[in-house]
Amino acid sequence: MDDGERDYSTYIQNDRVGIYIIGYPVITRLDHLINLAELATLVGLTYVVLLALAWSVSALGGTTAASGRALLREVRASFYRKLFLAFLFLAVIPVMVLAFATRTFFELQLESSVQSDAVRVAAVAQRVIEEYVALQEREASGSPSDDIMVWLSRAIDQDVNIYKGPTLAATSERDLFDSGVLPERTPGHVYRAIEVERLSSHVGQEVIGAVPHMLAAAPVRLEEGRAILTVPLALRQQEVDRQIDTLDRRVLLAAVLFALLGAGIGYSMAERIGDPVNRLTRATRRIARGDFSARVAETSSDELRRLVADFNHMAADLERQRNELQRTHRLEAWAEMARQVAHEIKNPLTPIQLSSEHLMRVHKDRGEPLSPVLEECVTSILSQVKLLRQISAEFSSFASRPTPHPAPTSLAELIPSVVEPYITGLAGRVRIDVDVPASLPMVVVDRLLLARAITNMMENALHAMPGGGTLTIKAEAGPALSGVEGPAMMRLSVADTGSGMD
Repeated sequence: MDDGERDYSTYIQNDRVGIYIIGYPVITRLDHLINLAELATLVGLTYVVLLALAWSVSALGGTTAASGRALLREVRASFYRKLFLAFLFLAVIPVMVLAFATRTFFELQLESSVQSDAVRVAAVAQRVIEEYVALQEREASGSPSDDIMVWLSRAIDQDVNIYKGPTLAATSERDLFDSGVLPERTPGHVYRAIEVERLSSHVGQEVIGAVPHMLAAAPVRLEEGRAILTVPLALRQQEVDRQIDTLDRRVLLAAVLFALLGAGIGYSMAERIGDPVNRLTRATRRIARGDFSARVAETSSDELRRLVADFNHMAADLERQRNELQRTHRLEAWAEMARQVAHEIKNPLTPIQLSSEHLMRVHKDRGEPLSPVLEECVTSILSQVKLLRQISAEFSSFASRPTPHPAPTSLAELIPSVVEPYITGLAGRVRIDVDVPASLPMVVVDRLLLARAITNMMENALHAMPGGGTLTIKAEAGPALSGVEGPAMMRLSVADTGSGMD
């Protein structure tokens, strides 16, 4: 069934006495949403009230509620939660203010409409009564009776009362007055407005039992004189209350939906702002634990992106500095090991040198010079001992890279002196060809370092030729630079016929 406002589901029972109909409103989807909104609001208010009671009891007892303290600590300790609550409050508070303002506006509009209707109904009833009185005066009849009030009530669909002075004269609801439900005295605010203040109409509140309702009043001229016409608008007041209740429920639904929407937007905004901060926090913790490879992805293009980029740059710098520090520590360890090795190398060099010198001195004192081959070998041993002492001295000076001391050096003199021991010792196994023209100009190099470099290259070449081969050492002048006399550089090459490198 439909009463013009909403649908009803009805249950009909028919018996010999009559037909009985019981109806209840059909709950629509909107009604379900409104019920859910009311339930959510009730649960939220209940939680707030219980939390406030817990805080109050704890405050009276001189302690702080553990749950409340933990909740506040969680909020204060999280930038994300504080941001979310800020967005939530910024979304909810304006919605609540707007909902209250909307509800107040529509309530005032409804009350104004009801008052206008009440004044109109009272004016209609006033005009009908006055016309009836004028007609009765021509027919010499009396004042309006209860029957006339009943007829008028049915015509305007509202109850009608007429008061003469302070008492009731006629009414369409005589039973209510005779039973004592309604007083027969004129309502005070109506009497004051119509009789004392002489207003043309008046709309006020009247209470029947404990139920307030609206009452419209207007003066009416009767045969006996001036009277007061009142029109109780109880049904209209109930309709207004029902409309306001419906409005309140829908405003509540709208407020809850907007609050949820604001919470969703606040969550999204807090996530977008707080997530980079959380990722920065996690990455910072990783760096604090020593994981300098932690990086944060750049997901935005605002100030947070620059913050993330600076953090990544800082992490890269820290990782590079740590690697450099580790390399420095390794170099220090290697230098310490080199000093130990140099010290161990020096120990056997002294007896080797002393033995070689003693051998040459003994033969010289006896007048028996060494054979050319033996003398050449002993001389080579002494020169290599001297070279090893210089190398060990460089090792023991901490740095693995010896300090160069450049000086004019002849390659035609240096290279043969380095190669000669190898030519003698490898005769018959490895052929060594030396191509160093005596006309080459002097070069400014560290004689010791260059000799060491040539020795290292020759050792590498010999390791590549375990079965023998040819080793070629060649020195030649490089290309000249414009404006400079002579070659700008010298080219020294060491080539072998070995297997090469893998």
